[in-house]
Amino acid sequence: MARSGSNKSEGRIGLLLMIVLSAVLLFTQRDAATERRSTPLLASDIQAPVAVWLSAPFRHLEGAVADVEGGRRALQENKALRDELTSLRVDNARLQAQQARLQRLEKLLAVDRTGDIPDYRISARAVSDPSGPFVRSLLIASGRENGVEEGYAVLSDAGLVGHVVSAGQRSARVLRLDDLNSRVAVISERSGARAILAGANNDRPMLAFVADQDDWQVGDRVLTSGDDGRLPEGLPIGTVLPGDRLAVELDFLATPIDWVFVLPYSQLADPSDVDIALDPSADDNGDTASATTEEAN
Repeated sequence: MARSGSNKSEGRIGLLLMIVLSAVLLFTQRDAATERRSTPLLASDIQAPVAVWLSAPFRHLEGAVADVEGGRRALQENKALRDELTSLRVDNARLQAQQARLQRLEKLLAVDRTGDIPDYRISARAVSDPSGPFVRSLLIASGRENGVEEGYAVLSDAGLVGHVVSAGQRSARVLRLDDLNSRVAVISERSGARAILAGANNDRPMLAFVADQDDWQVGDRVLTSGDDGRLPEGLPIGTVLPGDRLAVELDFLATPIDWVFVLPYSQLADPSDVDIALDPSADDNGDTASATTEEAN
């Protein structure tokens, strides 16, 4: 009996020792796993400030290189701007000298400059008006009260639109270049060839009265020539399109017409009919000859 009780006591002690050993091993492995997990985090915490400290000189070096490169580009751009400014000053001085020379020559020759484009312009708001007497016309909200008169040229920011055909006190009607009733004397900016721009109630008016020897080519810039005495010379109109019919693409059709400006331009007046009086001496000679003939008879 005593031997049996002793075996039971030893079994309980062994079981207790095994439980204690298992608990020790469990806590030991958990601490090891926690240490293994915390080791990379600890390394990262140590490496981050070290990397920042080590990379600081390189960042400063990169910034210095960028500043040097920016300064070099700024010097190059500054030099280019100085060269351009010098060239513009030379061109401006040359233009001023040519303008002064032109003014002296005009004064010596008594040249009339009525054909020049006037500097004064009258701004006006454009209003669509399909009920007018012309197929392609527009109404502007400025009239005689604003200085608008019949015959004045009307332009948009892109080019010539047409001319005023009737002016009221507060409004005026403009005949556009693409209307069938429009006829404008034009010139090629490249070759100086002359023609008449004839509207056709479409977006592409034609060049009419073109002589065979006239040099018109695709892409030529078309300007007013002033030959008709109704519009100033040099107003932009459009570009010659490809094809055999010499159609012109109008500049003002490229953008909507919201606002226009009117150029006050005095048209050349038609010469008045002048009665040519007979030479008194001729009359006397004629009368004398008649009297002599009668006497002879």
